[in-house]
Amino acid sequence: MTTEAKIYHAGTLTYTTRTLAILFFWLLWGDFCFVLMETVVPSLMPLKFKELGAPNTFMGLVLGTVPGIINSFCNPVISFKSDRYRSRWGRRIPFILFTLPFLVMCLFALGFGTHIGYWAREHFSGVLGRFEPNTVAIAVMGTAMALFSFFNTFVNSVFWYLFNDVVPEHLLARFMSWFRMVSLSAGAIYNLLIFKHAATHAAEILMGVGVLYFVGFGAMCLSVKEGEYPPPPPNIDGKSGPLAAIKTYVEECMGNTHYWWLFLANMGMVTAYSSGMFTIFFQQSMGLTFEMIGNLAFAGSIAGAVSIPISGWLADRFHPIRIVITGLALQALMAPVGLMWLFWQPSPQVVFSVMLGLSLCLYSPIGALIAVMDPPLFMRIFPRERFGQFCSANSLCRSMGSMVGGVLVGLFLDWVTRRWGADVAYRVLPIWSFTWITLVVFAMTRLYRSWQRHGGDDAYVPPLAAPREPAAEPAGKL
Repeated sequence: MTTEAKIYHAGTLTYTTRTLAILFFWLLWGDFCFVLMETVVPSLMPLKFKELGAPNTFMGLVLGTVPGIINSFCNPVISFKSDRYRSRWGRRIPFILFTLPFLVMCLFALGFGTHIGYWAREHFSGVLGRFEPNTVAIAVMGTAMALFSFFNTFVNSVFWYLFNDVVPEHLLARFMSWFRMVSLSAGAIYNLLIFKHAATHAAEILMGVGVLYFVGFGAMCLSVKEGEYPPPPPNIDGKSGPLAAIKTYVEECMGNTHYWWLFLANMGMVTAYSSGMFTIFFQQSMGLTFEMIGNLAFAGSIAGAVSIPISGWLADRFHPIRIVITGLALQALMAPVGLMWLFWQPSPQVVFSVMLGLSLCLYSPIGALIAVMDPPLFMRIFPRERFGQFCSANSLCRSMGSMVGGVLVGLFLDWVTRRWGADVAYRVLPIWSFTWITLVVFAMTRLYRSWQRHGGDDAYVPPLAAPREPAAEPAGKL
């Protein structure tokens, strides 16, 4: 006796249980490669710039502000075009595949930026001779970092929308929980096994992750197939061209204060978290070794991976907006705890034990609550038919927060360093986090009230400007 195979649908795509499992494997494998690459770059680049003597303000500019500027200009265009792009390869994957080799070359350039800078200084001494070798190396790596940010914007803009197109809708929440667990596991593996070699083998790490990304992420792109899409949605006034597209984007995404509260909240969160690039220097000032720092990050990732399914269940049960607000409020309350290191300077082993306990019991579970904002909350707040477009508008606002935060936190730390020293500067970072997270809580509570006015739990309908018909020709006109 045979039983009928279960069939799953996502748009025009049809899956059996076996083919759906294959799809999930490739998407999760691609996520592993992508997250590993995205984890390596921000963890190594502050160390390489610091080694060359770059000031905090420059690091904030190159690692925060410049990527934010690039994302601000590129992400809306890429997302808007991707929503409306049609090809035999789909509307998402072509944007990823085209930029893949260029992004890998940038990773290699970041890995060997110091050698390239020294070589250029020696062989072009007529032009570069008045600069110090480290200055040339910093310029080379800064340029490579800007190019990396440009090509990575294509992937960061489109990869997340692919899930909405190829995964059956009723399985999206389940898939995203696995997705988060794989992401955290990739970070955990890196921090446990690789990060402790960051000081001595940064070039090899960047080259290795570049090869893995090229082969692994490329294989995912070639293995995942997109379905057929309906004709692109019309612009808001029925016209075509760049000006009509910009008008449509602005009116639909930015013309309603309901969405602005979510955009402002994300902007504030990025500004608050812009201090994260300096966390490693704080940990080093407390006497922690690279191995200790890596073990802390590993433990935090594992705790987050365990907490994510719980926060996901809570979000399904009570709605993501309530869980996010709860997590943000708890994070604001916990931020001042970090100021204890201003008055207490125990041995590195005690510091490690205290930080480990705080990470496992408080910071990671709280972070898991906040993590249901992206994408579970976005999926419940943004119009589904314009999901990529609204996500790009949110990303645009996040980029603004990154631009502002990257520079301001660098200026803040340099100012404190001049007055009280670098060790003190890194220990007052909780003041920065507390200030911005408190503002984020305010914005999220306003979003919550607006969400209730638009229907709340039982009848929420995302507000969206309706397309307008072109103006009719005047009567009697030939």
